[in-house]
Amino acid sequence: MEQALAALDGTGFSGAERMDAVVLLAGHVRGIAQQARAAGPAGNPEAQLSVTLGELMQAHGEHYPALTAALASATQHGGQDQALEFGLQRILDGLGLLIAQRSN
Repeated sequence: MEQALAALDGTGFSGAERMDAVVLLAGHVRGIAQQARAAGPAGNPEAQLSVTLGELMQAHGEHYPALTAALASATQHGGQDQALEFGLQRILDGLGLLIAQRSN
């Protein structure tokens, strides 16, 4: 926490905002880690979810067109197992935008 807070020095964030940013980042990482742990020794929670969703979509996919399309696109174009990196990038993009706005 010390290093993360120190990394936010000079951003214009208040102490409370720096703490909130660190908690936000830690919460995202913790959430992904909990999903991985819940997957058990087999690991790869996204693959397990894909199998389960695939079975459900075969039986009920006509009721969930947006989900069916997203799953098909992910399968066709790749991009699975990137929730950690994607989330971190979006969080950091948002923090970077706030820092830039305050420096103007």
